[in-house]
Amino acid sequence: MQRIVNSLVLFVIYTVIGYTVSGQTAEVKIDASVQRYLGDVSELNRKTYFNIHSSGYNDPDVQQFLSDYDVYLGRGFWSPFGFAKNKMGETGKYPEHKQGDNSLRPVQVGHVATDHPKNVVRYSTDVEVAANWAVNYYENWVDQGGRPEFYEVMNEPFVHAGDEVFKAEQPDADKMRLRMAEWYGTIGKKIHESQALANMKVIGYSSAWPSLELWDFKHWNTRMKMFMDVAGEHMDGFATHLYDGINVTGQDTKRSGSNSEAILDLIEAYSYVKWGIVKPHAITEYGGIEKGYPAEYSDMKSIQSIRSMNRIIMGLMERENDMLISIPFIGDKAKWHLTAANNYNPYGSVLFIPTNLGEPNPEGWEYSARILFFELWKGVKGERLHIQSTNPDVQVQAFKDGDKIYVLLNSLSEETIETEMAWNNLGENFGADVRSLMIYPDKDPEYTTEHLNSLPVSVSLRAGETVNYIVTLKEDSEFSNSIITKKYYATNYLEPITINKPITFEYSDVETGTGYATLRMSIGRKHNVSKKPTVTVNGKTVAVPDNWKGYDQANREDFFGMIEIPVPMSYLSENATVKVTFPDNGGHLAAMILQVEKFTKDVEVESPVILDATSQGCLVYPNPMRDEVTLTWDAALNQNVSISIVALDGREVFSEQLRAFPGSARLLPGVMLPGVYQLQARCGEQYHTARLVVQ
Repeated sequence: MQRIVNSLVLFVIYTVIGYTVSGQTAEVKIDASVQRYLGDVSELNRKTYFNIHSSGYNDPDVQQFLSDYDVYLGRGFWSPFGFAKNKMGETGKYPEHKQGDNSLRPVQVGHVATDHPKNVVRYSTDVEVAANWAVNYYENWVDQGGRPEFYEVMNEPFVHAGDEVFKAEQPDADKMRLRMAEWYGTIGKKIHESQALANMKVIGYSSAWPSLELWDFKHWNTRMKMFMDVAGEHMDGFATHLYDGINVTGQDTKRSGSNSEAILDLIEAYSYVKWGIVKPHAITEYGGIEKGYPAEYSDMKSIQSIRSMNRIIMGLMERENDMLISIPFIGDKAKWHLTAANNYNPYGSVLFIPTNLGEPNPEGWEYSARILFFELWKGVKGERLHIQSTNPDVQVQAFKDGDKIYVLLNSLSEETIETEMAWNNLGENFGADVRSLMIYPDKDPEYTTEHLNSLPVSVSLRAGETVNYIVTLKEDSEFSNSIITKKYYATNYLEPITINKPITFEYSDVETGTGYATLRMSIGRKHNVSKKPTVTVNGKTVAVPDNWKGYDQANREDFFGMIEIPVPMSYLSENATVKVTFPDNGGHLAAMILQVEKFTKDVEVESPVILDATSQGCLVYPNPMRDEVTLTWDAALNQNVSISIVALDGREVFSEQLRAFPGSARLLPGVMLPGVYQLQARCGEQYHTARLVVQ
């Protein structure tokens, strides 16, 4: 039987003793012998993730880029309605229909077609007539190159519902949003009824401002939920745009991390409540909005969005089984922007810039700094490997393709994270080729490559850094086990929070066994109330961490984020009940999703236990330490505890037996060299470890 030891995570209350943490730490584990599945998906599909905003079929520079970097044309602005407006001279007028047969039409796989709302909709235009035109256009007016796999009827329509172009017929933006949703639903229904267009999928609504928690979730109720209620039956997936910063409108905040996770989890939870299935996502734009930089092009300005893209793509890769497509907001040349009004400067998102910047006529083209996103991810493919990270701010992805293993690390933190690396079951190898992209807010990026003859045991992962380790094995090997991730959804969601009133979630047909379980708790609350409710799973209490992916969201009006709560697999049963009780009023528990990662072959897994002062009666401080550390506990442990401190090379530098009675013990390990150690605690049959930093 394999043995996998999971690190104990200690959440230390430093304010008790007035101690300040000087830096974050993490431990990352990669197991090359265990194949990882998300549902039934293991292999990374580059067509799902590596696309650009372009329809540059005939541009040789674009075509060469696609070939060199294994990237695809993802999204373009052209639709039946833009075509009709150009031909007829006004919105709402359509050409005579062409006749054709019902034979199945091929589509351009992976491509999204969309259009500006002003080219598509008017409040008084007959939507049935419009929908019939859209069907006829895609059946008979275009060939495969003009027929997309994904049709997104309008781009970001709801933020434009109050635009002047719509006010003449409908000054009420809420009514205009409803009409836009009706257009989406009717067009989706008509396309699905066409036998010839069975290869097409309709997605929407292309949300530009998914601050779902605003106004006590009225934003959710009047935007995405309304859209799902009105048009969702005829949608193949729900389109959302995720940006750090302000996209058209909204708060200048970060979506990468816990906020984007909560947004997508809420959409999934309601999809399950409404239809009994989770309809997939289409992230048709994502990135970061540059702010505070001069209008002129610079590499420093161009690269800023890539920092957000690396954060977001690492999260989206955890949803591939529920992801139709995702497209970073990187365009091609955007020649339309090279005008005198813009001082002949390129559009901010472009991949190509003129070699003679600032002049009317481009003499040639070269890559902008955004090419570094594709350099970093070039060649990454393969089957997923089992991965673990003890710090939610350290994102990890790992893939195996023959004798190549790709391991990518990214930081969600604003400080350096000292990260221990455990490379398990790789076998003999030739070391790693390392690509590092470091993005600074105030200077040009650094992209470096180097070869390491041996794999690193620790990494100082800097804020703004993404690293790709490409390991070459001396020989390929077969997987000996697999681990399958499955999510379970309750039939309730968006529950109001009332002081001391339990909120109950029921899950059925839960597969149990050996592995790891997590509750994904998405909450929307004011900042001055608790994010740590009492949580029980089948009557047994689990501890809620103080940490989550990304930043504290202090610059948002409300906290809206997903917090991961580890659950011992032994607590689960086929029918599981989760109860959540908050100590105060206000806000909503938006979604509670049970995620189970189960090994196909039984593995001895020591449960991830979170000890803090309230849940398990154990507190360790200070950490980092200098010459002593204090361990306090209460009667809940009820057994003797064996403590040892072990260096990274395996040497035991300290050990002591602690008696089981309520109280505390001061450990005096003596002189220890500064660095990272492992504190090991054995209590009866349970064995736990924690990272201990010595200054």
